[in-house]
Amino acid sequence: MRETRLWSWHLLVIPIIIVLLGLHFAIMHYAPVFYGVSVEEARNFEAMIERGKSVAQLVLYILLLAAALYHGLYGLRGIIRELPMTPALGKIVDITVICVGLFIFAFGTYVTWWTFSYPVGG
Repeated sequence: MRETRLWSWHLLVIPIIIVLLGLHFAIMHYAPVFYGVSVEEARNFEAMIERGKSVAQLVLYILLLAAALYHGLYGLRGIIRELPMTPALGKIVDITVICVGLFIFAFGTYVTWWTFSYPVGG
């Protein structure tokens, strides 16, 4: 039952990733259209930091990070668990994947929060 629930979540995050990634592309790569600036101005560090100050951007990035990490690491776990191994080694794989995922999520959230709170202009 647990594996069925985890697999269902794995499939559920696919449309979530598609929507959030689409929003990310629209905001980041079509900035000249949405913000009325040149491509060079949109790629400028200060402009990126300014866009990152939006609460919506913060939420979008953290949700995208969580969904992509879950989907990717659950898939990696599934590939590794298909190898012949003892139940104890399988448990070690599970714990390692969870720890790596939590570390990457914490670091990604920290970087996103840093961008959100970074003072514009230096």
